[in-house]
Amino acid sequence: MIESIGMIKLFRTIKKNHVEIILLILTLFLSHKITFGVDRDSDFYYKKEDIYYEYEVAKQIQKGENPYLRILKGDMLENDKYATQLPHYYNLLAFIRDNSNDNFSGFIESFRLILYVSQVIGGVFIYLIFRKQNKRLLGLCGAIFYIFNVWTLNSMIYLKQDVLAIALLVASFYFLSSDKYRTISYVLYGLSLGIKYIGVFAFPIFIVVYLNKKLTLKKLIINFLLLFFVLITPVIPYLLEDFNSFARSLLFSLTRSPSDSEIIYGYNDLLVRSPESHTSTEIFDKLLPRIPLFISLLMTVALLFLRKIKQGTYVFLSLLVFSIFNPVIFPQYITWVPPFALFPLLDGD
Repeated sequence: MIESIGMIKLFRTIKKNHVEIILLILTLFLSHKITFGVDRDSDFYYKKEDIYYEYEVAKQIQKGENPYLRILKGDMLENDKYATQLPHYYNLLAFIRDNSNDNFSGFIESFRLILYVSQVIGGVFIYLIFRKQNKRLLGLCGAIFYIFNVWTLNSMIYLKQDVLAIALLVASFYFLSSDKYRTISYVLYGLSLGIKYIGVFAFPIFIVVYLNKKLTLKKLIINFLLLFFVLITPVIPYLLEDFNSFARSLLFSLTRSPSDSEIIYGYNDLLVRSPESHTSTEIFDKLLPRIPLFISLLMTVALLFLRKIKQGTYVFLSLLVFSIFNPVIFPQYITWVPPFALFPLLDGD
């Protein structure tokens, strides 16, 4: 009798695992068909899309030039395709470019493949995070929701690096809950920020782990040292060569004018209506359209540390706030919301 019950449980487990495997394979197949079925040739991107100008930045790095210097000629308002990401991303593009024999078409194909793999990895880790809490169906739904929503697909078509940064961020969350592999989480988080630093809004989560007594202060310090080592090491040459150009390049995302966005009304226009504010060289005046964003983010962080919301809710809410209060409207910003849409369901009671 006991053996029969054991066999029934084993059969149910195998059956459940088979269903999961089949669904995952179907998801990967459909994702591949969609990603490579609507791909564009290199002419679509040449001298028109961001990936081309990022490709040119990679060329500069290969030649030993500093791509961040060019922003010194600008006004910190109008975009002239400056290098605004950390060197990690451009070093990756330089590596792909070097292995594509400096051929733009080959570079595009290689980068598209990397983004596809990243998209899949992101979906798999979303599933695994839910699986840890025995919420497999929610995990599958979360992965499918992320992979097939129009914002993610749009990022894939235009070859945005967001899916790569998201994959690293989601993977870091997976390892963050593991006592044995938590250090890997901080390294992956550093790499995610290196590719695109939108993930910076998740930073409080890596402190809350300590506040929840999941690791010692000594271990927290070691983990943060590793994180900053990964984050800062590629930056050092540019800081030493010209700190001002590097700092201005990163700050440009916070000061750029919303005038080239799809929405140019509301508080954006009111806060910069006076000519003095719009033309001023003071950084503070250029940050005015971000005041609602800053206030909303501070409120979200306060809710987390006051224990009014839990970690899953915070991650989703902080990225949602960033996307909907940012005065500059970019579709790739919305790409960061769907992968974490179901994370509040991880919080439980």
